[in-house]
Amino acid sequence: MGKALQKIAMAGVAAVASTAIGGIVYRRMRYKKIAPKPLQDFTKLVPDAPEGVHLTAHRGLSAQYPENTKEAFIAGGKAGFYALECDTHCTTDGTWVVLHDGQIKTMFQGTGDVKDYSYTEMLQKKMINGANIDKFPEARICTLQEYIDVCKTYGCRPMIEIKDPRTEKMQDLYNLLKENDILQSCILISFHLSDLRAMREIDDTLEMWYLVHYITNKVIRRAKAANLGVAFCAQYNAVRPEYIKKVLDNGLTAACWTVDDKDLLLKMLDCGVRYITTNSILPSAAALAQV
Repeated sequence: MGKALQKIAMAGVAAVASTAIGGIVYRRMRYKKIAPKPLQDFTKLVPDAPEGVHLTAHRGLSAQYPENTKEAFIAGGKAGFYALECDTHCTTDGTWVVLHDGQIKTMFQGTGDVKDYSYTEMLQKKMINGANIDKFPEARICTLQEYIDVCKTYGCRPMIEIKDPRTEKMQDLYNLLKENDILQSCILISFHLSDLRAMREIDDTLEMWYLVHYITNKVIRRAKAANLGVAFCAQYNAVRPEYIKKVLDNGLTAACWTVDDKDLLLKMLDCGVRYITTNSILPSAAALAQV
């Protein structure tokens, strides 16, 4: 397939992914059992890597541990990642908890949306999915506070994806970050531009990135207007390096997700991307020995 056809094909994939149909396809995929992935050594994949590459553990070390659990975050911390990424929602009793999907049945026993449960109710639900879940029979939902504590213990930057679309909850989230003294160290990311704008109104010094599947000129304009970096799907944008360059040329941080193979990793590095989120690529050989 030529480059032009690749671009057309990836544009079609991205367009579908952003629609309601794409959401349905994604949820059905998420209902399947999550298999573990082999771990890789960044220094072997890229022995002549450029300076300043920052690897982030996607939902913790989710290639080998159930995603978004305390166990996955501890493993990511021990591996020496620059940052640990998580997803957060707010429960009915105001507790910020960590899980990717609002619909809990992708990961837990039960049905419904996490925002309709209290933390106590969620704590009683057994986790039934995630890499090597059979090895972690006691795995339960993790709170954002527990996640922050792990980041502090291992010196990793908190990278927090705000999944809750309710902008009225942003002050509460901000207060939690402030209480933990991580306002200057955390990175807030979200597909919900309204959440990021609400946070920007509270504090104009926060580091925040606008999550998108597909970089467009409109995305860049919005990010620049709100003083946001752009965090994009590496696979969708690998065939469009000119748009990644546009992000950088506009003085914005360019970050990508989720990179788990050498070819995609090299493409991102060649494009000048230095913030890379991964499920399975560890910072060093020494890191492999720690997990």
